[in-house]
Amino acid sequence: MSDLVACLHARVASRDILLPLRDLREVLPATPVALLPGRPRGIKGVVVHEGEFLPVLAWEEMPGCRVAKGQPEALAVLRPRLGIFLDLMFGTVDVDPDSWIEPPPEDPWRAWLGAMVHGATGDLPLLDADRLVALLHAFRSEH
Repeated sequence: MSDLVACLHARVASRDILLPLRDLREVLPATPVALLPGRPRGIKGVVVHEGEFLPVLAWEEMPGCRVAKGQPEALAVLRPRLGIFLDLMFGTVDVDPDSWIEPPPEDPWRAWLGAMVHGATGDLPLLDADRLVALLHAFRSEH
């Protein structure tokens, strides 16, 4: 049996996801973002976190994402120094890596997913923070 992976179950960009706790520094109340003129694609702006600027992901610029109406519930600070807004948080769950399957090729989020977690209530995408940051770097190099 595999070691279970603790994850935060949340909703982002109108989709339920799992975010491994190992990729999460902390979760803060949602805070306004300072927009940046000439910002790189995929970055909405910055917030001040622990005395430094923290870039915040622009979900609306990511393939296949629909931004929820209303204010996000929280801001997740990821290990690779990126903030992502969480529309809702449902709590933590332990997932078995043996239940992970490859994301389908047609999934527009495939580039930043680590896997799909197969469960009784359906398949949930498992966000891979490193892949997400790598995609943002690729956006920058396209510019």
